[in-house]
Amino acid sequence: MKKTLSFIILNLLVGCMASYAQQPGQMRVLPKQLAKNGELMLIEMVFDMSTLQMRSIESITYTPIIVGQQEQYELPKLIIKGSGRLKADRRAEALSKAPPVVTMANQVGDNRNYPIYAIEKFNRNLQIVYSVSVAYRNWMDDATVSLREETSGCCNEQLRMTQSTITFENPVPRPRPEPIPEPVRTNVDIQPQFKFNYIVPEQEIEKKRYDIGKAFLEFPQGGSAITPSYRNNTQELDKVNQMIFMISSDPDVVVTNIEMRGYASPEGSSQKNYELARARATAMRDYFARMLTNIPSNAFLTGVGGEDWDGLKTLLSDYNVDYKSDIILTINTVQDLDVREQRIVSLGNGAPYRQIYRDLYPQLRRVDCQVNYNVRNFTIEEGRRRLNDNSKLLSQYEMYQVAQTYPQGSHEFNQIFITAGRQFPDNEIANQNAASASLAEGNPTLAEEYLKKVQNTSSAEYANCMGALCTLKGDYRMAEEYFIKAHTAGSNEATHNLRELEKKSYR
Repeated sequence: MKKTLSFIILNLLVGCMASYAQQPGQMRVLPKQLAKNGELMLIEMVFDMSTLQMRSIESITYTPIIVGQQEQYELPKLIIKGSGRLKADRRAEALSKAPPVVTMANQVGDNRNYPIYAIEKFNRNLQIVYSVSVAYRNWMDDATVSLREETSGCCNEQLRMTQSTITFENPVPRPRPEPIPEPVRTNVDIQPQFKFNYIVPEQEIEKKRYDIGKAFLEFPQGGSAITPSYRNNTQELDKVNQMIFMISSDPDVVVTNIEMRGYASPEGSSQKNYELARARATAMRDYFARMLTNIPSNAFLTGVGGEDWDGLKTLLSDYNVDYKSDIILTINTVQDLDVREQRIVSLGNGAPYRQIYRDLYPQLRRVDCQVNYNVRNFTIEEGRRRLNDNSKLLSQYEMYQVAQTYPQGSHEFNQIFITAGRQFPDNEIANQNAASASLAEGNPTLAEEYLKKVQNTSSAEYANCMGALCTLKGDYRMAEEYFIKAHTAGSNEATHNLRELEKKSYR
């Protein structure tokens, strides 16, 4: 396993410091160990004051610093105060009514306080064990420890400052991993069993839904009256009728309104086409209001889409025609609809226009029917039943509740969250949970699509997913960094996943 995932111990004590000489009057610093234990870096050393000489009014601050190639981290300070300086500081604190800052030496490991110890005649031989632990970071692998010493006199006047690197005469070499025999790598194909946690979605106060049906009706030129027997109109009307019937007959649904929105192809006057689109929407509204007597007539509404230029752009994307890029550019840049049409007509002596008029324009002459409805709330058992026949009726919270009735990590459990991701494509929680479920299913491609839509990339859930994704893609170094980030943010799942990552060989 790579050095950052192994138990790394750098024993810093075997002899005296070479560069930090023990001169008369100085503090003797005896390093004990610098070790990585799990996700913590342990630092231990002994401050021996038997040789320390300082004036009663002086204060000496010792700051150990972990120094890496490009980063460094300051550890809690050890402050030694002469007896006179300590008394003066205590008087000043009492007068200012400030909380005391003096702490005992055995509190060195408490990062919340700076320990202070007063040097007095009867305890010159005191040794202070300095032991702290900090969160491990990858850059600490090859770091060294330096010690900054700052001496101040009366009124906090700085007298001198030095900084020395702690080195060792007989350092114990870092344990090296045994080489993996080639070409056999027994653990490279082991699949880790990752864990994920799923965010509980908020409940919908009111479950509002809608469905849209498109009717591509045929009208005599310039006409707006609906004739069911005309060409393919019967089939188109049946599609819309079936959609309305299925929604309105559902006992868990209440239809609020049905909007008919008319569209026209963009030949001729834009104003005339607008009126034509509205007349066709009105005809569609009246037709279904007469047919569907179970729905109040005032629930039927009309809307006007006018000339469907957006629909034309969509159709052009997969259509082969000369001057296609010029046509799309004209649609995007010319605001006046009638001028826009004439520009397109003039391209290629009119041949491209005649082609799209023949093949594409009939698909733009339509009336969309949007059925808006509310859905009642479901119990868990009702949600399980409706999930199978019409998952759209469930809220994300209801889907979450149903998922909890299956073992976490099971196919049924995962598929519910993936379904929620499809059903709520713009929802942050749905995308995050769907990414976790996709990874649990072993589908990194689908997971990556969901993760691209997650905005909160600083969450533990996101980092944990990215760690699993990087593992499945073979980037184990990056996977480790993501798992450590998620672990630091409090994810127990990421802690488990770090151990699982050790199953993958990436020495």
